[in-house]
Amino acid sequence: MRFLLILTFVISSAALSAQQRVVVLPFRNMDGEISLNEWSHTLADSLRKSLLAVDTSQKNFIIVDPDSVELIISEFNIDPSNAQYESDVWRAVEKLGATKVVQGNFLRRGERVLMNAYIYDVEFKMADAVNQAKDLYEKPATYLNAVRVMTKKLYPGLK
Repeated sequence: MRFLLILTFVISSAALSAQQRVVVLPFRNMDGEISLNEWSHTLADSLRKSLLAVDTSQKNFIIVDPDSVELIISEFNIDPSNAQYESDVWRAVEKLGATKVVQGNFLRRGERVLMNAYIYDVEFKMADAVNQAKDLYEKPATYLNAVRVMTKKLYPGLK
């Protein structure tokens, strides 16, 4: 009987450790227009909430709390316009204990906004070649409509 309890505990622990720990980072403003920097956080927050809505119990993955992400971003003074941005991001993500990173970018051109979102494997620092949301176009007034499509395309890569 004791052996079965230990075996159950080991199997449960292995299942929990296999669960992905996901960090959703602010999107990069490729436009450079400072007034659009707010979109960086709005897109990330909306995508995080949308992913959580698909897996409310966080059975398939755990999303790192946004306050923890903001604290680390502040601690490392992460700035997308800085030349050290990439290395700083990876150090911050590793400190958060993540196994996957969701991040994206946007570029506004006239009456359209081009958006992309990717899942990165922390160990290899490479984007998932299959589960990505690329070349999503929306009008500036409805740019958040792209979050639904991002969620649908990214979710399978987080399980």
